[in-house]
Amino acid sequence: MTLRYSPLAMLLGLFTPVLAVDGQPVRAGWKRPIVMPVAPGRHHVHVHVPYLLPRRIGKADLDVVVLPGQTAALEYRAPMIAYMRGALGAPPQKYPGMIATIVLLALVVLMAFCAVGNAIVAASAETRTVPAWTPTPARTIPKLPSLPGSTSGSQPDLTEGAAVRDVAGATFAASDKTATMRFTGWPFAFRTPASWGCLGAKVELTGAKAYICVDESDPSGEKRVGVMLRTCTQPCGEESMARLTKDWFSATPKAAGNATNFLESSGNGKYEMEMDHFFAGKWQVAVAATAPEKQRAEVQKIANDILTQTS
Repeated sequence: MTLRYSPLAMLLGLFTPVLAVDGQPVRAGWKRPIVMPVAPGRHHVHVHVPYLLPRRIGKADLDVVVLPGQTAALEYRAPMIAYMRGALGAPPQKYPGMIATIVLLALVVLMAFCAVGNAIVAASAETRTVPAWTPTPARTIPKLPSLPGSTSGSQPDLTEGAAVRDVAGATFAASDKTATMRFTGWPFAFRTPASWGCLGAKVELTGAKAYICVDESDPSGEKRVGVMLRTCTQPCGEESMARLTKDWFSATPKAAGNATNFLESSGNGKYEMEMDHFFAGKWQVAVAATAPEKQRAEVQKIANDILTQTS
């Protein structure tokens, strides 16, 4: 796979593109071939470019089927206009927004010529009497009342003042700089460190919706948190919860209070943590986190904030 940006959008060269295959971050860079060994079958490829405003531009997603012994060649081209999607597929791809950019540049050049021409004409023209112009009073636009009960749509908000809960390790302090993750259709939001971002992922569990969150300032991708949400079969009793918990954990977990289980391990400089929690009588939220041992506090804070926001 090769990722490219147009010379007319050279500012993009200051930002490192984000590449993920099946929700797993892959070290990426501009213009150099990236080789990713994958198992035969269908794989989901996601690319975007971290930016200033908006935070992410040129998003592109593609499902690719790789047959045994074959290589799938892909090319990504960042858009010329920040609010357009990127182009991702078999090479060669075209830069999205190229025609609009050329038209815009042509208009700018034309306006520059017109401005120069007007200046020349104005300098050589005789003095003329300009008709008097009296401005009309400005219209007052009435202030419309806000709609009662209006909300921000289907994206959830943080529960302010929630009692802090933790299963292990650190929690966010008031002085921490954080970003709030709000997923459309989810019943809760949660915080991550400010440099983190999340993108959609796949989990082989029936009815599960998942995201993978990574530290976008760390190109190694060694710190990541996967979060999964699914409904608990009604009535969501002990038998249903035990079955869903068994599906999630890689080993037998420890109970950590009411309807909460967790498992953690460390060794060879690596820290791993798993957690699940049942809430509102219908939801199971689950976390799988990994990080270098010395940076375990970052993923612990995210997991503990998810627990806090769903308790």
